[in-house]
Amino acid sequence: MKSVLKFLTVAVAFLLLAMGDSSTFTVHIVGDSTVCTYRDKAYPQTGWGQILGSFFDASRVRVNNAAIGGRSSKTFIQEGRLAALKPSIQRGDFLLIQWGHNDRYFEKDSADIRVPLNDRVVRFDSLAFWLQQYVDSAKAWGAVPVFVTPMNMNMGTNGRNIFTEYDVVGKMLELSKKNGIPYVNLNAKSYNAYSKTWNADYVSRYQFKMFLKGEYPNYSAGVTNDGSTHFQESGSIAHCQWIVEELENALNENYLSSEAKSSLMQLVSALKPRYDFAVKANVSNSSGLITHNQNLPGGAPLTLHVSPGSFGKRFQGWYDDDCNLLTADSNYYGQKTLYRAATYTAVFEGGPACQKTAHGEEQPPTSSASNAESSSGGISTTIDSELCMEGSAGGAWPSPVDMASPESGEGWTQTEHQGYTGQGYFNFENKAFSTAVYNVTSDQSASNARMMIRYAFSGTNDREMRITVDNDVHDVVFKPTGDWAKWDTVYVEDVRVDALDFKVKLESTTFDGGPNIDMMAFDIKGVYRTGCVSKGNNPMSLKVSHRSGSHPSHSGLGVFNALGQKIPGSRGTPKGYAKGRYFDR
Repeated sequence: MKSVLKFLTVAVAFLLLAMGDSSTFTVHIVGDSTVCTYRDKAYPQTGWGQILGSFFDASRVRVNNAAIGGRSSKTFIQEGRLAALKPSIQRGDFLLIQWGHNDRYFEKDSADIRVPLNDRVVRFDSLAFWLQQYVDSAKAWGAVPVFVTPMNMNMGTNGRNIFTEYDVVGKMLELSKKNGIPYVNLNAKSYNAYSKTWNADYVSRYQFKMFLKGEYPNYSAGVTNDGSTHFQESGSIAHCQWIVEELENALNENYLSSEAKSSLMQLVSALKPRYDFAVKANVSNSSGLITHNQNLPGGAPLTLHVSPGSFGKRFQGWYDDDCNLLTADSNYYGQKTLYRAATYTAVFEGGPACQKTAHGEEQPPTSSASNAESSSGGISTTIDSELCMEGSAGGAWPSPVDMASPESGEGWTQTEHQGYTGQGYFNFENKAFSTAVYNVTSDQSASNARMMIRYAFSGTNDREMRITVDNDVHDVVFKPTGDWAKWDTVYVEDVRVDALDFKVKLESTTFDGGPNIDMMAFDIKGVYRTGCVSKGNNPMSLKVSHRSGSHPSHSGLGVFNALGQKIPGSRGTPKGYAKGRYFDR
């Protein structure tokens, strides 16, 4: 009885505040690739910070999503990103804090946990130090900090909860109680759904970033290498639904001071009304995959999915509650939810015709102001257009990048030896720690992409290099090719790529320096030199110069496979193979 009275007291206070409060404020968000805002070319991949603004009254709440992929609680601070928020944070604002995916670090290697080698990881005994800095900064600036635990990864039915092993969940709760600040346990909500309640195929296909061939225009070839960490739009919608539910529940927490509850009530009172969105099929199949019922505000992204094969019948279309045909595609997206309860039906051949469902009238808001901003975290640069490669480096490598002229490095851009692609090649200075740094942009992300580098050098000794992609480091051994004009390739496995601007750095680790490097390429499309324009995956070969000592031009060029050899289709160990360190984001 006491808990019921307590809930009613909070509910009454909330209603009174909601009726009379007209204060405005900004919700600032910090986090990693599961939170950040993505380019249109990455759709339907999204972070939850990209969606959250649609849950709030735009006339009262502005959302500043400063999250950026590939960062941890440590590197976000070290790069000056937390300090950069200070000018934009006003008294009465909120700072939502989610970290964990890139922080996590396990002391020992095991069969299913490969130890990462990068600057992001945070030893668990240091985690509180970094997290506390967000709390202290927010309070010093007059904002209310809110911890949001990281959602679980796609670990399958009854799978592990990574973030209770590397216990960022427990640490955030501990710090929330210590500081008297709100705590949102997104981890528990997502773990229960992904590993306990929902079908594993449903989780992979409709929540995480796993797409069939031709399912989305931005991923015409489909996606099979990014289904454990990153999310599609419907997954981020679910996260936002759970986050706002947890914010409402936090009003009942005893460890919050009256001042903290008053501040939290300001945030909760600015939430828009949520409506029941029912989703069903006109035929029954217990194993059929179809979007679950949701509780969402009007104006949120509307996504409906159904897998016709799981129902065993021909799909005819999605229909609304007035039996209007919405689309004949099994995926319905790019629309907004209604400002009322609604029912959507997937209609299959052989089932009954669509039946209308009674519903109320819409009550859209009077304000249509935008309430979301995004932080690009981009690298500002201009580049010589001749360094922008078009086409693909063979069918398996849709994203070639010219390496002839790095943004910085110790060495020379040359055209002396024949057989290079693009505008030449880069010759490292013959010394240890000679470098070449490239600004690269990706329109898409992958948890374990493949990367290849085309190179040449004479001699008998291997040349070892350290290759950094964003913050992940890969130790790479380049084998001699036998001649400076004989080109070969090295392969780097398990490269993490986010949909953002990042740096690729090559650094020699021996006194011989590095090989001559011609180009790199990725096995995902939409990766290119920053400042270039993505050309997509045009079916054309790269041009390779067969002339010595001259700058390439369109005359005298032959058509050449950029790899100079058959592309390996297996995970074998081709010449120049390099094993990279793996770390899920």
